[in-house]
Amino acid sequence: MKISDQQKEILLDYFSEEEPFGPVNAAEIDDPKVLQLVFEQHNKLYRALKKRPSIVVGRKGAGKTSYLHSVFFEGVYDYKIELNTAKALSSVIEAIGSMRGGAIFAESVAEIWENVLYTGAFPELRKQLPKKSRARKLINDYLAKIGLRDGGTFDDVLWHMADIFAEKSKSNTVNVVAEILRVLANNDFKKAYKALCDELNSNKKRAVILLDTLDDFQLELDDVSRAIQGLLKRIGESNKPSNRIDIRFCLPAELFHVFVPLSSNPNKDFKRKILLHWVASELVMLAAHRLMLYSNLEIEGLPEEINDIDIANKNSAQKLLQLILPDKVECRLGVDEDALGYILRHTQLLPRHLLIILNSICDKNRKNGNSNGTLVITEDAVRKGVREVEDMIVQEIFVAFEGQYPLAKAVCEGCIPELHNKFTQGDLERVFRREGKKLFQSDEFDDFQKMLIEIGAIGRVLNDKGRYIQGQFEYTVPYKLVTSTDDQLCIHPLFCEIYNAKIRDRKPVYPYGSRIEDRDLREV
Repeated sequence: MKISDQQKEILLDYFSEEEPFGPVNAAEIDDPKVLQLVFEQHNKLYRALKKRPSIVVGRKGAGKTSYLHSVFFEGVYDYKIELNTAKALSSVIEAIGSMRGGAIFAESVAEIWENVLYTGAFPELRKQLPKKSRARKLINDYLAKIGLRDGGTFDDVLWHMADIFAEKSKSNTVNVVAEILRVLANNDFKKAYKALCDELNSNKKRAVILLDTLDDFQLELDDVSRAIQGLLKRIGESNKPSNRIDIRFCLPAELFHVFVPLSSNPNKDFKRKILLHWVASELVMLAAHRLMLYSNLEIEGLPEEINDIDIANKNSAQKLLQLILPDKVECRLGVDEDALGYILRHTQLLPRHLLIILNSICDKNRKNGNSNGTLVITEDAVRKGVREVEDMIVQEIFVAFEGQYPLAKAVCEGCIPELHNKFTQGDLERVFRREGKKLFQSDEFDDFQKMLIEIGAIGRVLNDKGRYIQGQFEYTVPYKLVTSTDDQLCIHPLFCEIYNAKIRDRKPVYPYGSRIEDRDLREV
């Protein structure tokens, strides 16, 4: 991989000796050119974007924001507009709050979303459309009529709508819902929207409206649930083959099983979704891609052989990483492991986890002075680098699930030390009776076990005949991981080591999917 001097210049702000694998959070990258350079495209997930998914589902650290923003360089869309999800959601919630005078149906809320999204996109779209286009003129006429002339923003659109909702909520109209929809769905809006669709269609162009995820949706509030139901319905009607204006919405996988029951028609609303589940080979290729970018910055100390490797496939990518990693790592149980496998099993197969660990390992290696000016990593640096960040990774998992499972951290702290890394459901029930009930603040064992499975703290044992315990965890399957009373269970290495679980037979747990040779179980 060769990059230009100009590309090197912009990458120097994102790669360093402290972080040779670059930024771990796409939100840190505000330059689309940098995002395109660091985005690794040789995977099933990127190819699935060609199907124009309307919903991108992924856990915290899975790369939802990167995949959302990939529209800026993938060439599918001619016009791209990103709207503030929190502000748009607040506006719709405000509308729902003003509708106390009538029944509120998902169809009605979907209509409000349509107006919020398209009117919200108009101020930016009119800047991008040709100056003499009919669509631009009608959009300008519509925006001017509602008080938004040149320079108007998405915030101005929301202020205008807030005024409508406030005015109609004070009226004596019998059906407030119908009155609000009548005002929003006026002829000028319809004309502008139709002209835009006609122009895009005649020129064979596409537009996309982007909505990133939120850290906290506050789904316990009824109006929020109604707003999400309407959004899902509106999104479910978008991205059809004939549509010229798509919507792409990021949804946290931690809440996916909560969002589905909110939908009025899950089969339709979630038909065009992509689930960001990664496999080891794709993560290795991503890391190799980052390392190759770093090597192009003319950093001293990198093995010369790096320049001779083509990382277009998983085997060459693995070879590249093996150039800087030790052959083996002796884990805490005194068992020798492949260094790359040792690193990957301490992740939940998320890009952010792997990049955090690799940067930590390289930093330890540098600070310990073991590298003699080179990026050839010692076994000690691998162990210390993983240990340095595994607690941070676990805490991030708790934060991601906090809305659904606020007591998860306390439960893990109190219950995991009482378990072996491999155990039975009976063992788990005994720990639940002794410690779990009080910490979980519930007598429901099934809910307790469900929480531990969903956060990826425990999984099902697939095989324990060899040197390792191979476990299957929910984050590797495209559905809920269901266990039976006969199943053996196991603790994920991250949780096992942070919370000092007891070890059985000196066998480390290897989550399925952590080895490059593991079969891909995804439905992508």
